[in-house]
Amino acid sequence: MSEENIRTMKARDLESLVFFGRVVDVNFMWCDDKETRAKVVAKLDTGETVSTECIPKRAAGKISIVMKRYITWSKFIIKDQNIGNVINIDTEGPDEEEEEKK
Repeated sequence: MSEENIRTMKARDLESLVFFGRVVDVNFMWCDDKETRAKVVAKLDTGETVSTECIPKRAAGKISIVMKRYITWSKFIIKDQNIGNVINIDTEGPDEEEEEKK
């Protein structure tokens, strides 16, 4: 992938994109041959590719792990789109007053 097509942003801004559900895939890219600095590259749902600036490898590793985990776990988060499938077990079923009368 050419570097010209990748937009650079702050790491905290890239993390906020994953929290909003915009990130589809996350990768880790070395910035130098000594492997002391790296950047996190993310592909968005719009097809755009964004990355952090070159940061210490430990920070880039932590950011990429958090982002990958959030993408994996985000399918378990209740969102507005799938709220129709959620039921409240406290309000479903017979009324307590009807049960007491029997």
